[in-house]
Amino acid sequence: MSGDGRRIFMPKHRREIAIQVAQTLHATEAAIDGAIAKAAEFVGMMPVARQEARFAASVGQEALSKAIFAMTALAQAREAMVAAHEALAEVQDQFRLGELNFGGLVEKPAYPMRPAHLKAVKSAAA
Repeated sequence: MSGDGRRIFMPKHRREIAIQVAQTLHATEAAIDGAIAKAAEFVGMMPVARQEARFAASVGQEALSKAIFAMTALAQAREAMVAAHEALAEVQDQFRLGELNFGGLVEKPAYPMRPAHLKAVKSAAA
């Protein structure tokens, strides 16, 4: 602790806190993505169920509209979390926390090493 009673955070302690924040952020992002996917499944199922039950087009319309409204809210929540992620990246830079590597703890999307339309070629000098 400092002389005025404030706790002094050592770099290792700050890094541990940053890891906790990042893990919670990634879990939140995944939960929102999962909710969007489940809501999309639900919205897609409702018209099919109505048709299979041979109900009029007006049956369930309000429920469908409300579910689509909920999906819009989830999309807005996702957008806000992306913005929060970007803001935390600025904090990370500001306090020089460095890059955090989570190994197998956080699944990252697989990105191709190079665009599919580009091909590796041998140099003529080789």
